[in-house]
This record gives sequence, C-alpha cells and structure tokens, in this order.
Amino acid sequence: MPRSLSPAVRRQIIEYDPLAADGPSVTEFCQRLNISRPSFYNIRRRFLREGNTALNPRSSAPLNPVRTFDQKTTEIVLRIRARLKKEGWDNGPKSIWFTGIDTGEFASPIPSVATIARILASSGVTNANPRKRPRTAWLRFSRAAAMEMWQLDAFEYRLADAQGPNALGTKVTVYQLLDDSTRFDVGTMCFATPENSTDAIITLRSAITDHGVPKELLSDNGTAFNQARRGNISATERFLADRGCLGITGRGSHPQTQGKNERSHQTILRFLDANAPDTLEQLTALIIAYRAYYNYRRRHQALPGSMTPGQAWDAAEHRPADGTPISHDVLQARADSYRDKSLADQSGVAVFGGVDLRETTIPAEPGAQQVPHGGRLRDSSDHVVITRANPQFYFHGLRIKVPTTLVGTYQVVTTETEFAMFDAFSGVESIYFPLPMRTDAAQEPFPLWQIEGAKIRDPKPAWLHKHQTYEKEHFPADRDYTSLPTSSAGQLRRL
Repeated sequence: MPRSLSPAVRRQIIEYDPLAADGPSVTEFCQRLNISRPSFYNIRRRFLREGNTALNPRSSAPLNPVRTFDQKTTEIVLRIRARLKKEGWDNGPKSIWFTGIDTGEFASPIPSVATIARILASSGVTNANPRKRPRTAWLRFSRAAAMEMWQLDAFEYRLADAQGPNALGTKVTVYQLLDDSTRFDVGTMCFATPENSTDAIITLRSAITDHGVPKELLSDNGTAFNQARRGNISATERFLADRGCLGITGRGSHPQTQGKNERSHQTILRFLDANAPDTLEQLTALIIAYRAYYNYRRRHQALPGSMTPGQAWDAAEHRPADGTPISHDVLQARADSYRDKSLADQSGVAVFGGVDLRETTIPAEPGAQQVPHGGRLRDSSDHVVITRANPQFYFHGLRIKVPTTLVGTYQVVTTETEFAMFDAFSGVESIYFPLPMRTDAAQEPFPLWQIEGAKIRDPKPAWLHKHQTYEKEHFPADRDYTSLPTSSAGQLRRL
C-alpha cells in the first residue's frame, strides 16, 4: 500500500505557486518532495473541491464492508446447491445466486456471489481449483445476430438399463444443435443408431421447420456432418445447400472451434446422469424438459447480463439465410480445393532455390525455376476468399500473398498456359500469371510480385515498381506488366 503524505507536505503542495518568479517547475518541485506528478495534481484538485480536508488522507476503510450472514443464509445457500446438484444443473456460486433471486428464497439483504462462494468454501462442499483459468482471461467469439450460424455436434450416451455391476447400458446418440450467437437450443434430439447423416438431417429438418434456415452450420469433420476436408460432399451438406445454408467446419483435431457446443455437452450430460433414463422414450422426454429449462430458466453466464438463451433469442436480431440454394458445384469446388492442398502437404514442403523435393513438377522453360505442385491441373472453377486479415491464396500448396486491395471472393480458372482469378460478383479478372509458374522466391509465403509475368487489377505504383524491378533482375524480358491481359476490344477479360 502506498504511503500517505503528511499534512506538512500536503500544505506545501497546496501553497505552491507555479507563477512565482524564480520558482521551481512542477517537475522540480515534485522531485524535491519525492512525490509523483499525479499525486501533486490530485491533492490540488481535492483542495479546490474540499478545502482544508485535503490536508488529511481519506479513510482506507472499504466503502462496502463485508456483511456477516447468519446461519439461516448459509442453510438457504446449501439447500439451493443440493437441489440444483440433485436435478443435474450447474450449482456454482453464480447459479445459486440467480436461482435464489428467481425463486425468492433470498431475502434482503441478498448475499453477493463472493459471499456465496465463501459460504460454500467454509462448508467444505467445494474443491479449490487454482489451475483453472480465470474468466477474465477468456476471449469469446460469437456471431453478431441469431440465425447467422448454428453449431451441430453429437455424442454417445449410455442408458441406465444395464443388468449387473459391470454391464454397460445401451448406447444411443444425442445430436445437440445450438444457435452460435444466443446459445439457444434450437433442436437437440436423440436416436438409437450410431452417428449418421440420416439422423443428423432429421434433427436439422425439425429445427429448420421450427425456426427457419440459418446462414451457416458449423460442425466437426465427422463423416455424418461435413466431408469437405476429405475431398467429398456429405448428404448433410447437400441437404443444407439445397436450402441456402452453407456447412462449414473447424480444422481437424481442434474441437475448440466448436467450443460452445462442446461445453454445452457438460450441461446436458450432468442433467441426464442425474435423471438416469433407461429407455429411449424416457431420454426423449428428458431432452424436451432439458430444452425448456435450459432455454427459458437457466441463466447463461456467457450472455450479456447473464440472461437466459430464450431471452437472448427473443431480443436478438435474426439474420437467416435468404433461401437461395447453393450449387453443389460450389461444394465440390471447395472439396477439391481441400483435397489438392492435402495432396500438396502430403507430398512435402514447396520447393525453392532450385531444389525439387516432389516427383511431380510443372514443366518449366529452360533456365527457369521449377515450382512443384500437388494434385491435378483442372479446367474448372474454384471459389477462393481473400480476407484482409489473411490476404493470400494457395496454388498447388504454395502460399502466395496479394495486396489487401484484392480482398474479395474469386473464381479460379486454370488452363495449361494460364492461371486466373475472376471476381465472383463482377466477373472481372483480378489476378493472373502464366503457366508454368516461375519464381526465384526463397521462402514461403512469397508475394505475387515475385512471380514471373504476374498481373493484378488496378495495381498500385509501389507494387508495379517492385514487380518490374524483380522481373528485370530475375527474368529479364521485354514485357509490359502494368495491367492484366485485355481482350481485342481493350477491356479486362470477364468470366
């Protein structure tokens, strides 16, 4: 705790005249008294507001002293916790505080969350967990509006129908479906069969019937949900695309991307274990009861004001899909792009400096750098999204950086002699370079201007200067690299 200044020092600060002739400056004055400039100005401001009261330090007693609650409050806290635990709901200090307020069990003055935590700790019903990360260290990511994205995940659950001490219950599958923005449970369901696309589609169809079509559906890379990263299209993806919803996934072995759904598994599992259903019918009834309590009675601590998901769902702006079907060709192009990148990664790191580490390379002109590639050369279109946070694209496993002025969505068209990217909305050609690709880049990712013959839409003078200088040094030729290829009419090519 910092030391308090004596009344004598405070009097000198108050009587200091910054306009006095031959007087010290504020900095020199503070150095003489061994005080900081903020302390100097704080005492002078306090003197202007409070007068001579500023000669003495303020009381260090807490503004809100800790209340000591009687045994009755302790009994209420422990009773609420025991009831929540028996019913299978969260029973931490915040959950007890909200429940006590909602049910009216807490009389005025209402104990704080910290007081409830002290009561639980002193009663010995909780365990300290010092390794747990504090909530202030968490970074939360969620969509801004409801219906922008749903999260779908499934987990196995065993019914309580086992006979004998070592017997295992019947295995069933629970599909949990949440809205990313509001955490609203839009359609959790259970089935007797293992995870499969048929049951996933039934779950989605029921939720879409009740709430509409979301813009996107986030899932893991399970074969029942999304096979894009395997180079295929699942039945679930086709079902969603036909209704205008795009299925997306997190990267492999990274469940944190689906963190909201993964965390919600704990809540529903705790509830189901507390009630121990022994038939699928009982499990279905419990899930219906769970959704009603979870959506409209259980306060969600990740939502503003710890409101319920139902309150957040009703208050939020809804931005569902517009109903325009997504072509299956778009899904296949995305799957092909994932497969090509996987093939490139499996075949090794991109080759630079003239060393070929892969069996397959693009034929190069004599004396040119050979750049390897993975996968096949296609005469088809792929969709590529270039963002401001990640201004680059992949070509046969190579990462190529582009100016942020080219942020947008593009269709890729390749032939035996050309690589081109056309704006997906205007159809204007935005990026081009001839094939086979030639570069003397020494490391990856490398900028587009280091590719021989590269051109972009509306290049900046700095980009042109770097590209032309690089061309003259590494690929001297009589070329004009100031613009993209043009048609006979002198206009930019269009897709």
